[in-house]
Amino acid sequence: MKKALITGATDGIGREIVKELANRDYSLIIHGRNREKAAKVVAELKKTNNRDYNIEIADLESQLEVYQMAERIKSSQKKVDILINNAGTYQQNFKYSQDKIEKTLAVNFHSHFILTLFLLKNIQNSNDPRIINVSSISHSSKIDLNDIWEPKNYDAMKAYKDSKTAMNLFTFKLARLYQNKIAINCLDPGVIDTKVLRRGWSLNGSPAENGAITPVYLADSEKVKGETGNYYINKRKSKPASITYDKDLQDQLWNKSIEMIKHQEIKSAIKKIINQVEY
Repeated sequence: MKKALITGATDGIGREIVKELANRDYSLIIHGRNREKAAKVVAELKKTNNRDYNIEIADLESQLEVYQMAERIKSSQKKVDILINNAGTYQQNFKYSQDKIEKTLAVNFHSHFILTLFLLKNIQNSNDPRIINVSSISHSSKIDLNDIWEPKNYDAMKAYKDSKTAMNLFTFKLARLYQNKIAINCLDPGVIDTKVLRRGWSLNGSPAENGAITPVYLADSEKVKGETGNYYINKRKSKPASITYDKDLQDQLWNKSIEMIKHQEIKSAIKKIINQVEY
């Protein structure tokens, strides 16, 4: 039985992803920020599929909580077949994360950067390892990698777009490093009725279950087994902004993301992981 970890699994698209994967007999690790909400998701799943589900609680604006969650998963799970980095936020006003990083970037991208690197060994223990990063068609066509961590002039829409550009850059960098080892892809889920859409665009989109279609396809379909380094819309390969293919920019973001880890214990562990990657 394959095991999948989904971040932001207690609401919106994430909740629909876990429902669909549960129907396909996956073993699931359900991440959320609120234990009561996560327990409600599990209770709902058990109405139709009475198996054990793992709950992981962590606030993704905290590097320490992300690290602690990763360590718990590493020690309790020999393998993680699929990691779906889905959790996201939209902040109307400038806010710092717990580690003094702009909160949208911290949650949408940097937390997933840390989590993914810590779980790489567990993911590689799978016979069909896959990492799926939920991005957005609303990503930026240009980005200032020095400004995004603490913007001089905060703009909520720009911060959100930049966080998704960072997710694309990270996807393509990681796919380069793990070519033929892990299938690593990113996607736009569509214009979906989520809190992010309502808060940022004041729109009502398609039902949340529609947003789960492409992530589940990338997680489960044999048609994309081994496919890596791609960006998908509606289950089809598409092209994101050209800057996301810039290898120098990918490398700059990678190095800056390590630099912006504020806890020496986490930074040292990440550097050890990176030193083991074969270039």
